[in-house]
Parts: sequence; structure tokens; C-alpha cells
Amino acid sequence: MTSTAPRALLLDFGGVLVSTAARADWAPVLARRVVEIAGTAGQELDPRRAEASLRAGRAALSLWKDAASRRRAPRELDPREIVEDFLLADLPDPVRAAAGLDAQRLLRAKTLAVADHHVRPGVPELLEHARSRGIALGVVSNAHSGLAHREVLRATGLDAHIGVQVYSDEVGIRKPHPGMIHRALEALGVAPEDSWYVGDTLDRDVVAGRRAGAGRVIITRDRRTDRTPFAVDAAPDLVLETPEGLLAELRRLPDRPRAAAPAAAPIPPRDPAPEARDRPRRPALLLDHGGVITTSTPDPSRDAEVGAALADLAARCGHALDAEVAAAAVAAGWGRLRARKRAAPEAEIAPEELWGDLIGRGLPGPLRPALRLEARELSALLHRAKGTMRPRAGALELIRFAAAHRVPLGIVSNTISGRSVRETLDGYGIGGLIGPAAYSDEVGVRKPGRGIFAAALAGLDVDPADVLHVGDKALNDGAGARGAGIGTVCLLRGGKDPEPVLARALADGIADHVLDSPADVIGLLADRLSLVPATL
Repeated sequence: MTSTAPRALLLDFGGVLVSTAARADWAPVLARRVVEIAGTAGQELDPRRAEASLRAGRAALSLWKDAASRRRAPRELDPREIVEDFLLADLPDPVRAAAGLDAQRLLRAKTLAVADHHVRPGVPELLEHARSRGIALGVVSNAHSGLAHREVLRATGLDAHIGVQVYSDEVGIRKPHPGMIHRALEALGVAPEDSWYVGDTLDRDVVAGRRAGAGRVIITRDRRTDRTPFAVDAAPDLVLETPEGLLAELRRLPDRPRAAAPAAAPIPPRDPAPEARDRPRRPALLLDHGGVITTSTPDPSRDAEVGAALADLAARCGHALDAEVAAAAVAAGWGRLRARKRAAPEAEIAPEELWGDLIGRGLPGPLRPALRLEARELSALLHRAKGTMRPRAGALELIRFAAAHRVPLGIVSNTISGRSVRETLDGYGIGGLIGPAAYSDEVGVRKPGRGIFAAALAGLDVDPADVLHVGDKALNDGAGARGAGIGTVCLLRGGKDPEPVLARALADGIADHVLDSPADVIGLLADRLSLVPATL
């Protein structure tokens, strides 16, 4: 038995930090959201059919998770796989495709709908004690929505003590893969033998801790502890009824010295987006976000705001980082990002690469793994900090016109955070009117690449020739939409492209219309609607 306290304490989420109480109404609640998504894509869907598919999909997911924990190095399902191939597998392809593009938000809603979360006894005191002793803290958890777990920890105030949070949906592997624990330890700068891992299951947590070489593997009992899906040839070092026992264990032990950190295992790549297929005849609308729906005034304090967040993250991970140094790294990394975009316009840069390599290049090496783990959170922060955003004049009128006339409407946008864009649209009060939204950081392809257009078109379920695309850039929106087979391309003045570039796009047939305002598209859409049955 170890005679010293750990240098790092890694904790599972459910069963350790929080307990859950199942909610009986989760399926009808989530079914209503699926019906809304179907409606924005122009599809009518019986809520009972959606609910039945959700229940069947959740049961199948449970079986898959049990089977996956038998594997030596299991991968996590991509969010779109979970939505399209499990939860909504019984529904029409266009509904599955549209919901798949909104998979992260749908899975967040599912996680929060299926159960209420309650902080387990002794957890706040445990985290406060560990932090006061300089014991690094991390969360390592299988999750289909790390976003929801982060939200729960934020709401309870527990996140203020935690250095890194490693969720399977964000890193692409799942426990008992030891790589999840190794990633957390690398970010915290602690060797496996100097860490404790605390979970509530034998087949996932104890096996993961053993494979990762954790100095001690501990169980805090919960409802799943005694319900293993198969025999497990691994045992914990200590079994406790609640985290209160873990606090008592730490208090009786002296500190131990720091050792070297491990190397991280590679993250498996995401599956490619599905290809588009033939669609029935009816009009639909695809909009760019920046420059079309939203205009932005740059915020000169962007780098300082994000730099302060990096310094705070570094402090929670046990690394020293001056806020001014961090702000300079953000500015330099942003410059590198822009250069990469110019060199390869269609190649999207993964959030982990943006923060770990481009922004993190000049920062202390031990901090960079933490930046990779927190990349999606940081990208959302950076998007919000870039500037003051407001709706472009005429944009909301166009969107509401399309919704009132049941015209399916989607978004195709190059962005560093689709999640933050969705929050912006919700803030305008139009988030519920938007159908399939393809954001480059989620799809993995940037405009003018065909793949990002194909992803949105798959959810619209229309012939691309009947789609009106509205953008503000001749290359990304004009040439990109044409290459995807979109029938009508509208470019708006007032964006980054000057008038001569827009005029050339019109002359070359890359654009069909150059307009002053999104409101000018309403007339074009009204003309299209006169050519189809009034029921549309």
C-alpha cells in the first residue's frame, strides 16, 4: 500500500463527482427537439416515431458501451455516429443527416434530459483539500457530451478546482483505453505512478487505471459498481462508499515528489462526412454566417481576454504562465492560423492543432497538452472574444420569411467554433428556425471545399439545383457553391470582397446575383415559391 499522497488525483465524473437520478420524461422531451430539427429541414415527423427510435437507440448504445469496454483500446463513437446510427437509426435519412450536423447540441440535451446530477457527499471538501496541497486535479470520463459534463461542473462550482477535463467524445477514445488517463497526466505534468485514479466501475475504470499504470486505483461505490457486464480480471486497491472516505485517506498521507510525465497516444481520426444524394424538387436556402447573418466589430482586447484564460488554465494545471506572454501567444497563433488558411483554403485545422501547435508553439511545453484537451472550450471563448457581434440588417427578416413559408434553411460557415455560432443565433432568437448547419470546425472541411456544402445539402433533402446560397465571398461562397452543384448563388456587398471582385464573379458566372442586403433575397425566394405548390 502506498505511503504517500498522489501528485495528481484523476476522477471519473458520474459515480465519483456526481450521482445521477434518472428522469422518466427524457424520451418525449428529446423527441420534441428531433421533431423541431426535422421541421427546419422540411420534414414532418411523428413524435411517437422519434421517441421510439430514441429509446431503441439508447438501449443499443448501452449494449455497445458494454461490449466496447471489453476491448484493449476502444475508440469513442463520433457524435454524428451516435445520432445517425444509433439514436435516430429508424428515421428518414434527411432527418438523420440534419440532426447529425447538430449532434453535439442534441447529445448535450440528451445528457441533461436523461438524469438529474447531484454532487456526491464530500466532493467539494475533497477538491478544496487537494488544491490546497498542490495535488493536481483532473476529470477522466467516458461521455457522449463532455460539453454537458462541463456545464454541470460549472454550475456546481467544482470546475474552479480542476485543471483538465478529458472526455471520450472530445478525444476519440474511451475507457478502458489508458490513453485517456495518459492525456490528463501529460497535461498536468505528472507520471502515472504518482497519480491515483478514482472511478466507480470495474470493467472501465479499474481496468483503465491498471493499464495506465496509475499508482493507485480506487472505487467509490455507486449503482453500477456491482453490475459488471462480464467477469473482470482486475481489482481496485481500495473500495470506498463515498468520496468522503477518499478525503480521509488523503489527509493521513504525506506528499510525494514529482516524476516525469508520459507521452500521449495518438487520437484516432474522425470518420469523413457522408456524401450527398439526389433530392426531391423544392426550394431551400443556404446562408453563410459571418457577413450574411452576422456582422462583427473587432475587439482590441481579444488577445488579453483569451490570454488571461490561458494563464488561469495554466495555474490550475500547476504551470506558471504570465498573462501578457499568453496574450502574445494568442496573437502570434492567430497570425499562423491565417497564414495556414491562405496556403490551404479548404483544409480545416483541428482545434487541438490550433491550440496545441499554433497558439501553444511559444508557450511552455508542459502546458501544450492541456491546451489540446481544452481546445474546444478555448475556441468557443476565442470566437466570443473576437468582437461584438450583431445581426446584419435584413438577415433576420430573410430567415423569418423562409420559416414562415416553410422553406428549409441551413448554414454553411467557416468558423473556429460552430458551438459559439449556435449560441449567437440562439441569442438572436432564431436558433430554432435554422436547419442543418455545417460548420467547418465540426465537418473538418472549409469552404470552398465541396464536403462542407455536401454535409448541409444532405440534411436539406432537396435537389442542389433548387437551392439559393447566400454568401459574401466570391471564392468561398461563389466558387464553392457552384462546385457543389448549387443552382443559385447570391453574393452580398459589404463584406471582405470589394466591388470589382464581386462584379468579376457575376461576369464569370460564379454568382447569379450581387445584392446589397439579405432582405433582397426575399424577392428571389418569393419568385421561387410561386413556382411550387402552395402547401410549401
